[in-house]
Amino acid sequence: MFKKFRGNKKAYIIRIFFAALIFILSILAFLPDYKPFTAIMELNPGPAVAKWISDFSIITLIVVLLHFAIAFLFGRFYCSTVCPFGILQDIIGGIFNRKSGKTKNFYYIRYTIFTIVIAFLILKIPAVLRFLEPYSNFGNILSGFLNIKNVSVTVFIPFIILLALVLWKNRIFCTTICPVGTALGLCAKFGYKKLYISDEVCVSCGQCEKECPTGAVNSKEKTLDNERCIRCMRCVAKCPANGIIYGHKKENIEFKPSRRTFITTGIIAAAAIGIFAKGKDIAKIIIENIKNRYILPPGASSQEEFLQKCTNCGLCVEHCKGKVLKKSDKEHETVYIDYTSGKCQYDCKNCSDVCPTGAIKKMTLEEKQNTRIGLVKFDYDICSKCGLCAHICPKGAISHKFGEKPVYNPQNCIGCGACKIICPVNAIEIVAINKQTRI
Repeated sequence: MFKKFRGNKKAYIIRIFFAALIFILSILAFLPDYKPFTAIMELNPGPAVAKWISDFSIITLIVVLLHFAIAFLFGRFYCSTVCPFGILQDIIGGIFNRKSGKTKNFYYIRYTIFTIVIAFLILKIPAVLRFLEPYSNFGNILSGFLNIKNVSVTVFIPFIILLALVLWKNRIFCTTICPVGTALGLCAKFGYKKLYISDEVCVSCGQCEKECPTGAVNSKEKTLDNERCIRCMRCVAKCPANGIIYGHKKENIEFKPSRRTFITTGIIAAAAIGIFAKGKDIAKIIIENIKNRYILPPGASSQEEFLQKCTNCGLCVEHCKGKVLKKSDKEHETVYIDYTSGKCQYDCKNCSDVCPTGAIKKMTLEEKQNTRIGLVKFDYDICSKCGLCAHICPKGAISHKFGEKPVYNPQNCIGCGACKIICPVNAIEIVAINKQTRI
């Protein structure tokens, strides 16, 4: 047994300090004036996995492996200290004074969800993380509150669900639903450093079990489930006898599946194989279920591809200089462009810079300025022949002679919407295209 520390409040206070700092930085990342802070979001394992799947890079692979290595060596500190969605749950739980106590280990549900997510990732459909990945859900909730005057009630459904889960079983999302938590939990289960209860020191007061937000502690049996433990350090801080120890302890972890576990595992495996075998059909269904064509941010390629990659975190929406990017709603499955109140700024590529999943490809400003995202449709019957559209077009796609109707050259058009916004009679519409191209 190597060096270890015993309970006091120092570890808990340090954890709280870093969690508060990261939570503040995560909020700042969604504010337009703090664009550099968006880099912190790419360090989250969920977006890193999505980006790795959609647009492979060594950097994202390193980020993913680093999280697994940290969880193996030290435990799930990410869930309590780095994950903004997890910290948000702690804040809600603190406000309502929620404590889990002894909680059933819903490992059937946990591994079923995890297996399904892995199957979809194998099929290169990371958009499934949109509903389960903690960072994307945090962004979805935060962006809804930041635009509370301009969003529908449906935007707050994720927050309502989260609130209900926290009030029910505190961190039940992290221990049962979250695929990132499941992956990190498996690393921690077989990891090097763990939390455990000392039989020699423990006074069986039950305080550790009462304080645990994940239900990982069983004070009667003096056991601590490191797979579900998120290293919040509450038990360490509250133990009156300093009986919770964090360190390396040799354990013989045996896997003895019962018949029911074996059957359940078999069903899950069969389902995963079925999903994998039907992968092409699933992708086809996703494409066929597109309700209508709409305009996407530059770098999104096609609606089919974007639908499979975008996790709808809302980071691009908050950093859109022209304020034309909108969150998904009943009519739009993903983030989309709405030109009713602005245009896609010609000198802006913020959406490309901040997207953490690779759904919006990284581009230079020149590449962005030459990417066609839509085309112009003129209504010459109401055109006033003013020529403002020709003057404002950054690509010279519209020409105009005094007293005549403007002439439109679609080959030079990128669909930025500048002409639509300046038109005094609403004679111009921007229409969606099947696939973005470079002019």
